[in-house]
Amino acid sequence: MTTEFYATPAFPVSKALQWTSPEQLELTPKQADWLLYEGSLTERLKQINQHFSVKLLGQKLLSPNTEEKQRLKGKDQVVIREVLLYCNEKPWVFARSLFSPSAENTNTLNLEQLGNQSLGESLFARSDLHCGQIEVAEVALPHPVALLNQQWFGQNHRLLGRRRIFSTGGEQLLVSEIFLQPSPLYSSPNNRS
Repeated sequence: MTTEFYATPAFPVSKALQWTSPEQLELTPKQADWLLYEGSLTERLKQINQHFSVKLLGQKLLSPNTEEKQRLKGKDQVVIREVLLYCNEKPWVFARSLFSPSAENTNTLNLEQLGNQSLGESLFARSDLHCGQIEVAEVALPHPVALLNQQWFGQNHRLLGRRRIFSTGGEQLLVSEIFLQPSPLYSSPNNRS
């Protein structure tokens, strides 16, 4: 199994980040190309990797952090779903999604049944999908995802992430993605440490 070399972290993994507009970070062209990509990240990863898979870390009704609660208009309890997106048998992206419990129902988005399937693939297949503005963040130690990156790949430089709100089927979903060391946006020689 592809995940045996990468110990599964305890769910939930992620903690609060300081999100900002893309103009506030100094990004290389390659980093901007990945972080500001408007389409489905899943589809883009599948186009460049023959071996794509999703590992569900957890999906449960929990309290969002203070900043996430504000973005979700004050909801005290949301479903938090965290996954790793694997390419070529390595985790490339950590993704965290927050949505209302009603989005799990079969009458709406049926997200309870996703399991190890891609949320992005499900969302971008919907004709009524509206994508919000992309925000970006730097992820450095001691953030738990940066610690995983250090543990798995021996790297402790800053990571980059993005997030946005998706609206579809009367539901709102807050989706963030943090790119891990093997992902292509770090392969530029101009990468800042």
